[in-house]
Amino acid sequence: MTSEDSAISKHLVTPDSFLSAEGPLASRSHYRRQRVLECVPAALLLVTIPLPLLLWAFSAQLAYLVLCGYLIYLAVLSIDMAARQALEFVRLRRLGRVDWRSRLAALNNPYERLEQIARLPRLSRNVSEERAGLLRWIHAGADAPGPNGLWHLVVLPVANESSEILEQTLDALLAVDYDHRRLVVCLSFEARCRDWDDEAIARLAAPYRDRFAMLLTLRHPDGLPGEARVKGANITWATRQARMALLQAGIDDEQVVVSAFDCDTRASVDYFTVLAWTYLTDPDRDVNAYQPILLFHNNVWQVPAVSRLIGHLATMWTMADSTQPRRMRIFSSHAIGMRALVRVDFWAINVVPDDSRQYWRLYYGTDGRSSTRPLHVPVYLDAVQGKGYLRTLVEQYLQIRRWSYGVIDFPYIMGRNVTTPSIPLPRRAWQTLRQLSNFHKWAITPVLLFVASRIVDQLAIPLTVEGSRLTDLAGWLHAWTPFVGGLSMIIGMAISLAMLPTRPTGRSRLAYLKLGAEWLLLPVLLPLFLSLPALEVQLRLVVRRYLGFRVTVKSRLARSRRAYSPTLPETE
Repeated sequence: MTSEDSAISKHLVTPDSFLSAEGPLASRSHYRRQRVLECVPAALLLVTIPLPLLLWAFSAQLAYLVLCGYLIYLAVLSIDMAARQALEFVRLRRLGRVDWRSRLAALNNPYERLEQIARLPRLSRNVSEERAGLLRWIHAGADAPGPNGLWHLVVLPVANESSEILEQTLDALLAVDYDHRRLVVCLSFEARCRDWDDEAIARLAAPYRDRFAMLLTLRHPDGLPGEARVKGANITWATRQARMALLQAGIDDEQVVVSAFDCDTRASVDYFTVLAWTYLTDPDRDVNAYQPILLFHNNVWQVPAVSRLIGHLATMWTMADSTQPRRMRIFSSHAIGMRALVRVDFWAINVVPDDSRQYWRLYYGTDGRSSTRPLHVPVYLDAVQGKGYLRTLVEQYLQIRRWSYGVIDFPYIMGRNVTTPSIPLPRRAWQTLRQLSNFHKWAITPVLLFVASRIVDQLAIPLTVEGSRLTDLAGWLHAWTPFVGGLSMIIGMAISLAMLPTRPTGRSRLAYLKLGAEWLLLPVLLPLFLSLPALEVQLRLVVRRYLGFRVTVKSRLARSRRAYSPTLPETE
């Protein structure tokens, strides 16, 4: 087993140590339960894939009705997602006009601001939301530090990323509309990576030493007890070290909110003010996580079409989920209060999907109280870009494969369901089924869409000739699904184009036509770069070919130190 295939290949499988996706397990019974649960997602695939053909063999009419219903269901899901993305787009536009610094400062004297609001003849949506936040602050902010007493810790784990990427990330932090004396930046370099020696780290940090409240440069030791070579191990160790420094400076956990960024993540101008407002006005700040909108825009004009489209799809997903907070999960860059992190012992240090696992650790560690709150403000990340077109395609596939590895949370969830009876059974069941169904749909939907469409087309004419009100209705509804699916794609395309950063110098306006036309690649892209990686991961679990954490290759062809606007691009 290669180092890429397993983060824990150095452990030997003995009668006392059985290897699973969670690492070596000491108990044979625990190992057996874990292995059964790891195989459940793949078993569902094996049941679902032949189902359309089995239905066809059993009853052509039943197969036609069921598959038409399935295609209609997918069309409804697609238009629902497009509508939610449009709602979030409008909200980002609206909130982009808010003076967040003034809104945050109003928490120092909420009653005065409430009196001003009361005298307004009419309340806009933004003012109504501000009023609700002020009332939450009055009723539940007694134990909060206050806007002038809040500190932001930004943790940036570094493996083999270039100094250019890190410099642009730090420059973006300097460009935010927030007091830099309240920002603590922690760069945690992997000691095993030889790209960053002490001299290189000192050279990188020198221009920024006096620009933040603290700039910590740490080297995460390799092979600490209980750790696998995963990002969660790095950020956990780094956050513990940073917490010790903060406590020594007299800064308590209640005063700190932690932003766990990838090292290519650029904070938008209003990120920290929006985070501070949302955190302080949240009555459950001691248990909740906070998720910004992810825009893969740092190098969006440079990357191939596949990387650009995958980035747009990931953005669409986070935008749609932002309109449904109860469904939202932690994904990539996120923020959590230090008190909540201490409560669950920071992040998981032995699994690859540390972000999705963190949601479940918070959920079960707080007896179901925790949720992920949307921030309605973007952060900017890199889309995948390797050395050459083919290498970029490979890297993109590997990134999606790592994202889909969150399916290993299912055994963890089942185990915590047993050990956390304080959460009502219906809620535990709903959360479990939703997690399982999400990864199942991720792997199977493009395949079933293709198979179901072909079967329905084959059965449409003979069943229409035979005649039946039910089959006629199903056929009529199915005829509208291509239109609905196309409309959903057009909405997604229009929003993605509207949110692009400023067109680079030398690029014609016709470039937007090319970017719009790229969306026609979706029918090919979805099965190859979304479904296939998820299928591979679920089948890997059956044969115990576990994945280790792999840093996605990203590069930028041109240097740009500009900080992006807080929500949408500047007008040309």
